Amino acid sequence: MEISGAEAAFVVASRTKLSMRAKALTGGLNSHLFVNELIKRGRRADAVKFIAAWLPPRESLWYATLGVWQTYRLLNQSGAEELLRRVAAFIRLPTAANLTAIGHAKEILRDGGTVGLLAQAALFTGENISSIPGKTIKPGAHLSRKMAGTALVIAAAQWPGSKKLACLDQFISMGLDIAEGLHLWEPNPQQKHPGLRQAPNFNIATQKSGNIWENWK
Repeated sequence: MEISGAEAAFVVASRTKLSMRAKALTGGLNSHLFVNELIKRGRRADAVKFIAAWLPPRESLWYATLGVWQTYRLLNQSGAEELLRRVAAFIRLPTAANLTAIGHAKEILRDGGTVGLLAQAALFTGENISSIPGKTIKPGAHLSRKMAGTALVIAAAQWPGSKKLACLDQFISMGLDIAEGLHLWEPNPQQKHPGLRQAPNFNIATQKSGNIWENWK
């Protein structure tokens, strides 16, 4: 899937739900200038959502999985690891069987928590979200990336006070890395993109975050 930082910001913004203040900044900007503007103005949650919407669906889902997994691990929260592993397995091998293993559509769509939204992001990459046998409901093309960004923002909100902002900053840095083809589910030079760090005097996260993720293989 061809992606470019030159893509108009308003086109990418239409794939997710940004704040009204963020939407007001899209006019005339391309994607990498818009990301820089969001970061400069401290619109961290909007930046995370926008990056998730800009990435191709598979990379976007991986981005959300890494962020949610890291948050759960650092906060020592239980009960999510098995589902996270199933989502990661689906990303690595996106078969119908691996998607089905994540869970039943009816249950997934009822879960508005962090992991539930991540599962929805995976579900929306498929061809049918109906829980009724014989009925097909094809999800909108943008929904997977919208849910991925929302899952990341809600994951960051689990941190108290200033730690939430630090978490969002880390998610931004990680997302910018993934936009350049780093930290993917497997090494693949063909997946590298010019990324979103192209604006002159990029405001924040100009340093690559480094592969901080542990025990992923």
